[in-house]
Amino acid sequence: MGRAPQKAARRNRLGDAVSPGGSRAHPDKPAVQLGSRPGRAIIAAAVLGSALAYMSDDMLNVALPSVSRALDGSISEMQWVVNGYFVTMLSLMLTAGSLGDIRGHRRTFLTGLGVFSVGAVVAAAAASIAMLVAGRAIQGVGAALLLASGLALVNGSFSDQERSQAVGVYMGVTAVATAAGPAIGGLLVDVMSWRAIFIAPLLFSLAAAVVTVRSVAETAPNPNRVIDTKGALLVFLTISSFSFALIRGPTGWLQIEVIAALTAAVAGGWAFIRSQRLGTDPMLPLALFRKRAFTGGNAVTLISFMVSAGVFLFVVVQLQITLGYRPAAAGAALVPLYLIMLVGSPLAGRLADRIGPRIPIVAGNLVLGGGIWWLSVLGTDSRFLPDVLPGLIVLALGLAMLGAPLTSATLSAVGEHQQGVASGVNNTVGQLAGLLMIVVLPAVAGLSGHALHGPEFADGFMSAMRFCAALCLVAAVIAAFAFRSARPTHLKTPWGVH
Repeated sequence: MGRAPQKAARRNRLGDAVSPGGSRAHPDKPAVQLGSRPGRAIIAAAVLGSALAYMSDDMLNVALPSVSRALDGSISEMQWVVNGYFVTMLSLMLTAGSLGDIRGHRRTFLTGLGVFSVGAVVAAAAASIAMLVAGRAIQGVGAALLLASGLALVNGSFSDQERSQAVGVYMGVTAVATAAGPAIGGLLVDVMSWRAIFIAPLLFSLAAAVVTVRSVAETAPNPNRVIDTKGALLVFLTISSFSFALIRGPTGWLQIEVIAALTAAVAGGWAFIRSQRLGTDPMLPLALFRKRAFTGGNAVTLISFMVSAGVFLFVVVQLQITLGYRPAAAGAALVPLYLIMLVGSPLAGRLADRIGPRIPIVAGNLVLGGGIWWLSVLGTDSRFLPDVLPGLIVLALGLAMLGAPLTSATLSAVGEHQQGVASGVNNTVGQLAGLLMIVVLPAVAGLSGHALHGPEFADGFMSAMRFCAALCLVAAVIAAFAFRSARPTHLKTPWGVH
């Protein structure tokens, strides 16, 4: 057989999976209602799994000094304790999403809980840095499975009328649960041991497993597809090499290992794209990126996640260095932000379900930029109530407005059988944004590797924050072109057909 029949078959599969306007690929399949027991179970399981993945990293950050003393670890070794988790999670996210599309997202989610728990036990029992890094790497594999399949379960289970609202509830509750990570981690280290930060969260894993087994239905698997092993290896090579280069690059971009990693990333990326374009059953159908909402949504996600990650870091450090806050007080200053997101994210999702995603996403980016601009002028004479809190409130309102509509609209641009890979792409983009922020924002602010802890930080704070505010304008423009201003006319609503 020649290449033409293969291309035709590929087009047929994509035509089934990528439905017009982002509607469900199988409209005859009954949707879950958000207020029903299965709906609540899906949200609860996804929140528990995502909080488990995110809190693990936050709790470890608090425990790093204790880990270093107990295992006699150097700074470089501690970096790899953190990065071992991050690199495997990021490298396997896309593969995890594809696996969920093929095997079913419920099964993949449960597998993620099991793998994460095994990694936690290995890390808790670690007698050496190498064993701890291995345990963290295993946890990263589980986290990739949890994040990709959990988000796919939420976005793919609910009706078009409730999808954005469901994603908003998921994001808001996850944000609040994740915010408790540093406090819980510090308490466990003080009262028990650093090893407890790996064992105690397994209660989340157990609860998520019980809820999923009892109340979450399996999504439709696709037995006609097979794992794209070549694509999985290439994407692992590409993303892990790129991640390594970004992690090591700030200490010297001309180091031989950094140059080698960038070279491997470019070569792996080129080979991956070629394999996906020519393969008969690709892991990442490149036709997905012909969907304007999917491509534009991921571009906005990249910018928005870069901005939010950078602003959170810079504001917390500025509060301590310039305004003299204690670490606990600086962390507590962000509590109103999480509370606003908890309440505002579902409301924004409901609004997007009614009027379409464009207005909430564009307005959210503009409001976010306004809040960042407000905070950019924080200095030695700034006070919390008149200066810090109002800026944080505006920033939080912007994040709440855009988060759920952005995620839902991006994933809904593809059909039900592509929810896993779409979720994997979206999660990968979000995690890459954090790495890029580490490289880009300090450079914009003119900060060296040690300036984050010194008086030089205050000088670059305004430049970094206003750069982030400008990025919000770029994201707003992209969103205005990428998304619809109203819901597609062929979608049913509670009041009939538009």
